[in-house]
Amino acid sequence: MKTRLRISCLLLASLMLFALAACGKDSPEPSPTPEGTEQTKPPAQPAAESTIHTPLWDLSYDEADGWVYEEDDFYDDEDFSKIILVIPDEADGSEVINAEIRVSVEGPYNFRDYLTSFGFDEYEYAVNQAYDFTQVGGIDCLEAEGNYWGSPCLRYFGRAEGAGATVLIEIIGEYEDERVDKLLSGLMINLEDVGNVDGPWYWEGEPFSAQPHSAMIGTYTLNSEWLPIKDCMITKETFDHAAAVIGDQVYLLVDGALKRYDYDGTSLTFAEDIALDAEYSNISADTNGNLWLAEFMEPLISWKDGAKTASYEGPDYVTMHPSGTWGISWFSSSECEKITLSGGAVKTEPIVFKEVDLISHLLIDENHIYVTGSAADESGHKVFVYDTSGALQLTLADSDGSGLGSVTFVTETANGYLALDGNMREVVLWSKDGTYIGAADDSDLFGTSYPWFCGGTKLADGSILAIMTEDRADESAMELVAFKLSGF
Repeated sequence: MKTRLRISCLLLASLMLFALAACGKDSPEPSPTPEGTEQTKPPAQPAAESTIHTPLWDLSYDEADGWVYEEDDFYDDEDFSKIILVIPDEADGSEVINAEIRVSVEGPYNFRDYLTSFGFDEYEYAVNQAYDFTQVGGIDCLEAEGNYWGSPCLRYFGRAEGAGATVLIEIIGEYEDERVDKLLSGLMINLEDVGNVDGPWYWEGEPFSAQPHSAMIGTYTLNSEWLPIKDCMITKETFDHAAAVIGDQVYLLVDGALKRYDYDGTSLTFAEDIALDAEYSNISADTNGNLWLAEFMEPLISWKDGAKTASYEGPDYVTMHPSGTWGISWFSSSECEKITLSGGAVKTEPIVFKEVDLISHLLIDENHIYVTGSAADESGHKVFVYDTSGALQLTLADSDGSGLGSVTFVTETANGYLALDGNMREVVLWSKDGTYIGAADDSDLFGTSYPWFCGGTKLADGSILAIMTEDRADESAMELVAFKLSGF
């Protein structure tokens, strides 16, 4: 009996040990926590972080902050990478914040353009080192607050000269939001210093110059003579420059500002800056010595002998007739207004150039109104020559009747018509009846490389003052340059 009892006790003990081991292996439900003891909290879940890799930069950001981007807003290759991320408004889908990151291996032109566009001085930056930097993505950047089409904008931009790369970051909208700083803290710009040295700044470079040139157009030998502008005129604006002449004085609208130069037949010497209340881009002169300035949403004003003589509210761009008594107010459509000035008042009447779809330029001489722009019949860019009442007389086109490039100046000559085609970089001639004669390329006629013909005006001797923008050969700057054109 004792032996059987001992065996039963041993079996019971073994079963209890097996049960305990089995409980530990299968991890049953824990027993209730006694009162007063602290429960262990589960670990926090990590943020939903995304990382974008490109050859030029890496970006890590928290998706929970709301940043999203479209496939079309991400571009990536060895020399240029950009992305646009936005935080949309959950209510209407509009953008609360728009953040663009752009890194480009390129020359220094864009960076130097950013400097002046965003309110910095090139000389102060490069020579006097007058500005503080902010590190963004490991790159020293300048910081500029401004606006983008009416929205607040914060920009960071910098030049990694050794890598030959420019960085531009634009934050549009609520850029003081803490999610912006958090986004930029996850940016790392990866640029390799390859020993690049940027070209000269404008004060270090070689100013533009040209020798006299000639070129045949049909039976005509056209001649050009470079007119130095003293001192040379540096500009960042390619297109919007204009000229008018009164006697031996040349007036240039440059970057919206009015400047007067003395003309001696061989050069233009700076005389004075004329202060204006606004920036203007349209200029014409009349035979009474009045200078007329016009701009969209600004008053039409006249100047004579250095003083403003009249101001008229209402018209858009205006080109005045040489008499100074009337002109055409135009913007872009074919529906314009003929304005007549009398006793300080403006009388308007409609005038429609129905052969034109969109107007590029409008010029007036003694007998003609010239409208350049796209044809209403979709046959391309042409010059439409009207009489002073608005009746079409001629249409000036290419050799086969097709469109031209972009004519910025046209005038009647002793033998026909002459135009400056800015887009094609050509001087074009037509006969009196509008027959196409031919064209001369800018390099043949002016010795230029790739200019934009901004416009022109007639000089007292019947020759033409042509103004254009041209990059210097060493790419240190773009200059506004002038030529005297004759032989037509």
